[in-house]
Amino acid sequence: MGRRVRNKQVFYWIHFVHGFLILFLLISGLFLYNPDLRTFLGEFRAEFREFHSALGIVYTIFLCLVMPFIIRYDRLQRRWQKTFHLSLQLLFGLGWITSGIYLWVNSTEYVSIRQAALLIHDVLSLAIIPWVAVHILLWYLRRDNKIDRRDKRKTQDKEQRNRGIVISRRDVLLLFGGAVVSFAAGGLLRWYQPLSENFTNALETVKTKGYFRIYSIRSENPVFQRETWRLTVDGLVDNPSSFSFDELLTWKASTFSSDFHCVTGWSVLDVKWKGILFKDVMERVKARSGGVYVKMYSADLVYTETFELSQLLEQNVILAYELDGRPLIDDQGAPLRLLHPNMYGYKSIKWLNRIEIVKDRGLGYWEEKEGYDLNGYLD
Repeated sequence: MGRRVRNKQVFYWIHFVHGFLILFLLISGLFLYNPDLRTFLGEFRAEFREFHSALGIVYTIFLCLVMPFIIRYDRLQRRWQKTFHLSLQLLFGLGWITSGIYLWVNSTEYVSIRQAALLIHDVLSLAIIPWVAVHILLWYLRRDNKIDRRDKRKTQDKEQRNRGIVISRRDVLLLFGGAVVSFAAGGLLRWYQPLSENFTNALETVKTKGYFRIYSIRSENPVFQRETWRLTVDGLVDNPSSFSFDELLTWKASTFSSDFHCVTGWSVLDVKWKGILFKDVMERVKARSGGVYVKMYSADLVYTETFELSQLLEQNVILAYELDGRPLIDDQGAPLRLLHPNMYGYKSIKWLNRIEIVKDRGLGYWEEKEGYDLNGYLD
């Protein structure tokens, strides 16, 4: 009897710690995923991301340590419902750990694997929320039913409490029966094609290419006013200049496609960009001999980036004003952003409105605040 009580206490604390870790992983992941919440973190984004990674490591160690207890618990219970629930949780944990490790390594050598890892990480994080909600709801329902029956069946209730609270076959069948009905209904809706062709095409594009996750430093994007907007190019140049947006549109345009990689792990494949070559700008202003570095400024008055001038004279480095055949939207840096196809996305500064040629190179925003690599070249 004493051993059974001790086992029950151990299993209770394992369940409690597991739930605690899952909760904090979900909350921290939500802050990193949602643009508004991520902006709220301010200058502590890097530390918060490290905190999320550290939680993932603790979760991995925790699962390894309690695995013998989980196996013993499953053998003691001998119920398919418990086995199913434990197996599902272990699958969630294995999926998070393997995908999280690959995202942590963050190699761009195998883009398809990185895209799959990110998708698995996101889907599992979303899928566990309704499962946990149903798990808690059924637990309370079963507990209330037992309280109502306590006066009538004291002996049976005592035995049931010692065996633990379980989810019945009926509960699980109802839960997954509803899921099957939902999938069937979805199949019928797809057969009748109630969604617009544009929506389905966009969905297919997201599935094959990926999608942009918007990162902003401030909570509000700069407002683009076409009549007054100017691109200023100054510093160590012979011909300091200021160009209107309409003037830039009259220059020779360059169009090319490339994969866009974010340093945080996600990618968008085969993105078509259109804009003007950076070297065309430099041909107009003529950098002086001492001007070997470039500092770029964003209209948000916070975001800056720095480069070697030679890096921006490489092939296909452009000041882009179109993405996939459409003008840039505010979240993508309208009206003008840099695009360097051989560097991570944080180097492609958005809302660009000033280019300064300088003799000394400093740190950009992301290098200073989050310790990103100064050059940002893809691995």
